Amino acid sequence: MKTALLVISFGTTHLDTMEKTIVATENALAVAFPDITVFRAFTSGVVRRRLKAKFDMQVDGIEEAMTRIYAADYDRVVVQPTLLIPGEEYDKLCAAIEASAGNMKVCIGKPLLCCEPDLDAIIRVLQEAYPVDDDTILLLMGHGTEHAANDIYIRLAQKMRKLPIRLCTVEGTPSFDDAIEELTAQPQRKVQLAPMLFVAGDHAKNDMAGDEPDSLRSMLKAKGYAVSCAIQGLGELADIRNMYVEKAREAFV
Repeated sequence: MKTALLVISFGTTHLDTMEKTIVATENALAVAFPDITVFRAFTSGVVRRRLKAKFDMQVDGIEEAMTRIYAADYDRVVVQPTLLIPGEEYDKLCAAIEASAGNMKVCIGKPLLCCEPDLDAIIRVLQEAYPVDDDTILLLMGHGTEHAANDIYIRLAQKMRKLPIRLCTVEGTPSFDDAIEELTAQPQRKVQLAPMLFVAGDHAKNDMAGDEPDSLRSMLKAKGYAVSCAIQGLGELADIRNMYVEKAREAFV
């Protein structure tokens, strides 16, 4: 059976983080499955249009990628998204894949965080990636969603409370205010900020580390905290890329 591997990301217009995260993860998957051709798709039409206009970079959407794969006479498509949670984007992705599969067999891998072992695994990875001193708390910033899958962030935050780690989200729960309220109950007055996002794009550079008064960094500084920021997407971490490889391996079964 002739099989293709389609790696689907939301996408980014920041070429620096694209290379370190999306491309790095695609390369890790290509190494893990050397006999399988890897294809790329970005779900964001806005990102695709901006990449074309600004950099003359053509990236397929899901339908275009599936059409390209079908035209190349593949019998099976294994899809691995670089999403963090099975939220609205994952629901849309699955629907789009099924609608454009034609006669091809489709196997869709899971996002990074789906079950309790995934939550424990990412905490271990984050602890290793961002070790902090006793006077510092690590505060991770995720995206968040109104989708029921936001419960994953809530459960992850609960697990982190046993450690000098806290979590907030841009658009969900826990919010920035929730995290700051938790921090005020802790003795530490230093905060290490890091994005819990696959790529370190606009959200990381602006919502987290920006100079505007409503950025997470500015809000913490206004409360008297000494704040440092790591602008690094999760996809830059080899252990995270390996987690995606395992998700894809499970989909191949």
